[in-house]
Amino acid sequence: MRVFIYAENLNPTQLKRRAPEHQFLFKAYLPDHTIHFPRFSSQWRCGLASITPSPGERVWGAAFELTDEDLKILDAYDGEVPEGAFRHLEVTVMTEDEQKELVTTHAANPIGKFRVKDDYLDFIKKGVKHWDLPEECLETWELFRPRK
Repeated sequence: MRVFIYAENLNPTQLKRRAPEHQFLFKAYLPDHTIHFPRFSSQWRCGLASITPSPGERVWGAAFELTDEDLKILDAYDGEVPEGAFRHLEVTVMTEDEQKELVTTHAANPIGKFRVKDDYLDFIKKGVKHWDLPEECLETWELFRPRK
C-alpha cells in the first residue's frame, strides 16, 4: 500500500521500527492541509501531530510502499495512543514535479489541543532532514516550537 508519512514517522529510526519493510517512493506534499496536535502521546508527554484541512497551506512528507504487516505495526503507535485514535484517509498528494498521486495517510480522531515539546519537534526534524524535504518543511515544524 502506498502511504504518505509526515511528522515523527519520518524519523528513520522510528520508521524502521514501525515499518521495517518500507520502500521509499517519492517526496510529496498534501495541499490544503496543515499540522495540528489533537492527541496526547504518553511516550513524548506532549501532543502528537496530525493533519487537518486548511485552504492554501500544505504538509510535506514522503510516500512509501508499506506491507500490510508494516501498516498494522505503524497503526499501533507503539501503544502510546488507544486503538482507533488515528484513521486512514485516501488523499491526493503532489510530487515535487507537481504530479498528482493517490495515497493513503492517517489523521487523528481529535480529543483536544495539546502542546508540543522541543524533543518531539527535534525528532521530527531529523526525519525531515533525512529525507531531504524542502526548507519550507523544516520552517513549518519550527513554527510549532514552544516559546520560552
